Amino acid sequence: MRILLILAHPDPASFNHALTGALSEGLREAGHGVDLLDLHAEGFRPEMTAEDLRAAGRGAADPAVRALQERVRAASGLALVFPVYWFGPPALMKGFIDRVLFEGFAFRFLPGGRVEGLLRQERALVLCTAGASALLYRTFGFHRPMKRVLVDWTLRMCGVGTVQLEIFHGVREATEERRRGFLHRARELGRTFFGPAA
Repeated sequence: MRILLILAHPDPASFNHALTGALSEGLREAGHGVDLLDLHAEGFRPEMTAEDLRAAGRGAADPAVRALQERVRAASGLALVFPVYWFGPPALMKGFIDRVLFEGFAFRFLPGGRVEGLLRQERALVLCTAGASALLYRTFGFHRPMKRVLVDWTLRMCGVGTVQLEIFHGVREATEERRRGFLHRARELGRTFFGPAA
């Protein structure tokens, strides 16, 4: 099975990069192939221009976006890694969704306002880092916007069968031991979430 692993963080020394490495290790240990898409390192442009909008309306895209769509098509599963900014993904990841998963590629509208998902991946894993504690997230429901918008109304709406969102809380103040636990969890998810390699 080939997993498209999408990372949205500009700093190679970040904990997000460490999580991506641990997840990759777990995926490879399970026998999966990994296509790492480091959006910052690959120079992905997140903003939607007027020409992008016109192209998406025609069901077209520039060559760079078409190449990314081919990488999505070639993947049996998806994994996303990013920091939580304002209770959602950063601009780099949001721009990937806006520019790559557009109508006609990832979904299409049906009569009566219904939507048909066109992505064929059965599973997607979303790993995020957050500065706030798990207690604050539970108390104030900080996780709900991302679960509704990214998990339910983007990935699942676009056809992904099962989506798991895992948030690693309090990363800035976390002890080294706690960070090692996060990395172990990411590696284990890589080994188990997508099942055995075909």
